[in-house]
Amino acid sequence: MNATNRFQHDFPLRTTVLSILLYLGFSAWMVHLATSYSGGPRVGVIALGVIFFALALVVLVRRLAFPFSLEMTDDAVLLPRGYYWPRVTKIPYADIISIQDCGDSLELVTGRGRFCVGVIRFEGYRAVREIISDKTAIALETLPGTGINPKSDGHERPEPLVRWMEPKGWTGFRKRAELSKPFLYQLSTELWFFLCFYTFCFALMVVPIFVFMLYASLYLRPYSVLKPYQRFAFTISILPFGSVALFATFISMLHWLYGITPVCPETKVSFRDRGISVRLPNGQQFSWNYHQFVGWAVIERHFKEHILQILLLKRLVKGRACNLAFALPDASVREQVQQILVERQLPQMPDIKPSWETE
Repeated sequence: MNATNRFQHDFPLRTTVLSILLYLGFSAWMVHLATSYSGGPRVGVIALGVIFFALALVVLVRRLAFPFSLEMTDDAVLLPRGYYWPRVTKIPYADIISIQDCGDSLELVTGRGRFCVGVIRFEGYRAVREIISDKTAIALETLPGTGINPKSDGHERPEPLVRWMEPKGWTGFRKRAELSKPFLYQLSTELWFFLCFYTFCFALMVVPIFVFMLYASLYLRPYSVLKPYQRFAFTISILPFGSVALFATFISMLHWLYGITPVCPETKVSFRDRGISVRLPNGQQFSWNYHQFVGWAVIERHFKEHILQILLLKRLVKGRACNLAFALPDASVREQVQQILVERQLPQMPDIKPSWETE
């Protein structure tokens, strides 16, 4: 029999009431502004008022007729997501790699991403935390920087199978590998990024302003009687090319600097029972399940009179091969990692090449 624990998982009632009042207030304000316009602008302002009123109605109906509930079945967590309309995400216990207690939320880390269970939404936070930890047999971890230590329920749960910090020389080796790529390849990559980012910025920030101000100047009132801030907006909307190009150039330079340093120092790698986690110094974490990989290999490379042992993991992303690389600190960790991969029945592929040597 599939036993289900169900917990109400919704924002507090006062938050819902405040949202409804806010939308109704915006709707009333739009209706009031409509009296100052005529023709097309009046219709547009009234349409905005109708949209805000509809949002208030949706929030009310959703809260009364479709309340959110968090369900804990025998094999998965059914987590409601979103605010306006219920959308349930199924998170199998077998896919959970680690559990992090952030104090005000519980983060479930899987190979598909991170899922947040917010404590503000319901009162059964502690019970849900213990149920998930029991079902997965994974120890609770504190998110770095929060200073909150999760309380143990007396049960001992396994820590990561092996955990290490990548050696310092790994960052310098990867940076040198990126800089050694052909200059034309680097230049073409950054030019393509510049063009894509420039087009995105122009379409997102400039075109809407230009269209609105052109309409306002031609159909509502002459340019000579526009208010000062309207003249300024119109001016920057028709002369945007230099400013947008300067901004896109700055972002492209940051993109290049980030690209030549693909590995951050003091990165922690954890091999767990169900997957692999990588935590950057800023707290950002990436995780993968073992079944997302199709093969592995260990290679050696020389860097400044040192030998780096590098673990390569091959995975397929939308049919394309993508190789991950992790630097191993010593032979002991290498043996443990190899044993874990063999136990997970991942085939060894000696012909795997690192990304910086194949591009």
